[in-house]
Amino acid sequence: MATSPPIPPIERNSYYFSQFPLYCSDWTTSNDIECVALSTYKEGSINKLQVVHGITYESDYKLNQTGQTYSYDDDIVEGYYFNQVAEASVDYPITHLQWDPLLGRSHEQRVAASSEVLRLYKVDYDPMDQDYSLVQTHLLANNTASNSTTSTNGNGTHKDDLNTYPPVTSFDWNHTDPNILITSSVDTTCTVWDLHRSIKIEDGITTSATNTATVKTQLIAHDSEVFDVKFIHDSTNIFASVGNDGSMRVFDLRSLEHSTIIYEPALTPPLSANASTTMAAMNSKALLKLSTSNTDQHHLATVGINSNQVIIIDMRMPGLPVATLDGSLGGINHAAINSIKWHPTSNYLLTGGDDCQALIWDCTNLHQRFPSAGPTTTTGPTTTNSSTANSTADSGVIIETPSFAYEEDLEVNNVCWRGDKGDWLGVVSGKGFQGVQL
Repeated sequence: MATSPPIPPIERNSYYFSQFPLYCSDWTTSNDIECVALSTYKEGSINKLQVVHGITYESDYKLNQTGQTYSYDDDIVEGYYFNQVAEASVDYPITHLQWDPLLGRSHEQRVAASSEVLRLYKVDYDPMDQDYSLVQTHLLANNTASNSTTSTNGNGTHKDDLNTYPPVTSFDWNHTDPNILITSSVDTTCTVWDLHRSIKIEDGITTSATNTATVKTQLIAHDSEVFDVKFIHDSTNIFASVGNDGSMRVFDLRSLEHSTIIYEPALTPPLSANASTTMAAMNSKALLKLSTSNTDQHHLATVGINSNQVIIIDMRMPGLPVATLDGSLGGINHAAINSIKWHPTSNYLLTGGDDCQALIWDCTNLHQRFPSAGPTTTTGPTTTNSSTANSTADSGVIIETPSFAYEEDLEVNNVCWRGDKGDWLGVVSGKGFQGVQL
């Protein structure tokens, strides 16, 4: 049976098409405007941070003296027009994007992007030209070599200096206290930043604070490169990290004398003497991505290099996974998972991978639904009524079937939820960003 041809980008609903391949994404809402941050991925070339705004279909657009606002004739109409409003250039591909957690409480749109350093931008609007622009406000470099404790705002650091610092791999912006940021780096460290920023409280009026940041603390987190870091839900002190050594570790800023290793892979035999230097430098057990639950402080998810298995860890039971999401779908799929994100209000996990799929997995009430004693098979979420799970000693509950699946034409590089609601998900594939309504 012949397959239907892919839908052209211009005919897609709730779709943004970029002229460059896209990699990272984050989606939130500010003053009834959908705000999507995207980044491009091009090796050996200038990359872009793009800010895209979305308005509902069948909406009236108008201008007033304070800038752009939107009014809606019909709130029932579903779907968004996505349009790029601003962009900034960076030398290296961006590894992670996040909107300011204060976005819903402030008149300003700010976004952070990690590359070789962490950059913070403010989205400025000029009512005269009716145009947006991205203005860099902070530049946070992992400059341990110079032992500096103050970030640079604007463009005060020379490009040559940036190339001497250990690259930043990822970061997390604390939602409980948005004045706290944490970054991870290839030099085995995590750095906690105290952020200061000027905030517009009324049109034309800003606070006296300046756009600076200072290092609160820096610690050696792993034995090798740290690839991702996240704060635990509702905490300003406890954070977790994963890295090239294959371990997941938890730290408490109130007691940095020790950390807790809550997961590490089983030991593997050493490579033979004939193994290549490249293979010897790679750790096949490295953990690349980390996501902490937004509803349960104890649940963390991680995925390893070239892996289609998402490991769910319960901090109350360290050492072994409480559950494993089997992205092989029972052994029929061998594509790696590239992105993982917990739902903003429930214990559902969103994944995107090289199999061109964005999948939602039901991780609610794991202990109650799937007792650890013996293999079990049970019915999953009511959305599909087809999720199956089994238990093993080393992997915990194995969930083999997602509760929702969306398929793209190309590999899915990144996935995200819509703001604090999670009623839509965003899918980055090829040169496009697709909004998918649940």
